[in-house]
Amino acid sequence: MTDHDAWLERVRATWNERAPQWDEMSEANASAPDRPADLARTAAALGLQLGSRLLDAGCGSGQFAIAFAQLGCRVTAIDLSPEMVDRGREHAAERGVEVEWRLGEVARLGDPTADYDAIHARMVLQFVPDVPAALREFRRVLKPDGRLYASVPGALSPIYNRAWRRFVEPESVSANFMLPWELEEVLRDLGWTILDGWGRTGPSLTGDNNPLDAAALSALPRPLQQAAATMWAVVAS
Repeated sequence: MTDHDAWLERVRATWNERAPQWDEMSEANASAPDRPADLARTAAALGLQLGSRLLDAGCGSGQFAIAFAQLGCRVTAIDLSPEMVDRGREHAAERGVEVEWRLGEVARLGDPTADYDAIHARMVLQFVPDVPAALREFRRVLKPDGRLYASVPGALSPIYNRAWRRFVEPESVSANFMLPWELEEVLRDLGWTILDGWGRTGPSLTGDNNPLDAAALSALPRPLQQAAATMWAVVAS
């Protein structure tokens, strides 16, 4: 087994194990009061319209894929974890929503070139063993005027509060700990244009809280917002 494949196996095992907890949290978040505004901002930033072809790359248990389909998009959702894909498929069936569900790696999509109007890659690139390869694949399958939404945690995000474990348990690492400014610079280096970016606060999957709320985060200079955000989103074309 190559290092690449070993990494993917660790990621797959981690998220198969976390699937019940992740799904419970994601279902609660999907009905939270701020979700409509978050979804509307993302849809507007991606330029989504009725019938837009959208790839949800790293779809988890499918809440965003289903929400985009309910907006009238034609959605393909892919994830490395069978447990996540199965849960997404079940949720879609329960709600009468049509989504194409796939199991696989976001850096090896197999879709035709220029197939999608937009790609939604929320909180997935920090788990990819080769980020440039994933971004090049996203570019390949996007239409020339298509847009990418990608997000990663900030340096001080509660999601990264155990990042130090990579020094003492390197064999268990299943994240590359990519940071928002790194994502932006890699995108630029690969020829993308940054169109927008914003941060969100909130707890991690394990319940660790971000000490800042949305108002406090927005009052900071942009570099500090990126550092403090639980999640920082970037939109690029």
